[in-house]
Amino acid sequence: MEIATLENCTIADIADVLNASFSDYIVPLHLNIEQLEYKIVTENIHLDLSVGVFSSGQLVGFMLHALNIVDGKLSTYNAATGIIPAYRSRGLVGKMYHYLLPKLKTLAVEQMLLEVIIGNNAAIRAYEKLGYQVNRTLDCFKGSVETAKKSCTSTIRELQDFQWDQFVCFWTIRPSWQNAIPTLEKARPYLTILGAFIDEKLIGYLIYNANSKKIQQIAISSVHRRKGIATQLVQTMTRQINSKEIYVLNVDHISLEAISFFKQLGLVDYLAQFEMKKFL
Repeated sequence: MEIATLENCTIADIADVLNASFSDYIVPLHLNIEQLEYKIVTENIHLDLSVGVFSSGQLVGFMLHALNIVDGKLSTYNAATGIIPAYRSRGLVGKMYHYLLPKLKTLAVEQMLLEVIIGNNAAIRAYEKLGYQVNRTLDCFKGSVETAKKSCTSTIRELQDFQWDQFVCFWTIRPSWQNAIPTLEKARPYLTILGAFIDEKLIGYLIYNANSKKIQQIAISSVHRRKGIATQLVQTMTRQINSKEIYVLNVDHISLEAISFFKQLGLVDYLAQFEMKKFL
């Protein structure tokens, strides 16, 4: 078997191995070529920093790695790791990391991030052996929005551009990689931005992807919370996508306010993940 980077692989080949690897996963995952291309572009995945295991020239395992600045540090993100069933239990993930780490150190990468489903104990132990430690817990929600109609306390308008200087002032938690500013900037053509205004002042916002029905970010000014504004934003989204079924991924578990809000909407927390971190 040979280990090499993936820049010479086709997206179709990577998608085939990804889907075979995750077909029996705790939460099965399937991405078509278009969805994988979207993931690669928006999450800033570098195929020359992504590693594959090849058997007789055929890809049988892989790790996709992305690159961005996080908390002022050059950081990589393990966007997906998979080994097809016939090649598991051979230590291939560790071998891929052994191949990759010198490249990351040459680039002066300072930290590595990944997410792993809580309950996938074998993967958690493997990452801990590689030097990763749990950084925080992230909760994922899905379901049908069921809210009683409330009096409108704000005016909801679609925004043409991100207004990060204002948006960030509303944050109480830091978004995960898939919902972070660099990812959303690259995904802009696929996203809708809703702003909530009172007396022409922006006091909250929601960013969503209509294709996936995912809320990417939602935040309200601290002095305007618990007034139904976040609910207004979500209701506007469900009207625009013509569906009450929505998803919210990777909500920081320490945000009891956000978790309570999503549950009040009628969503269920169907999955929890550890965000793990390794310093180089």
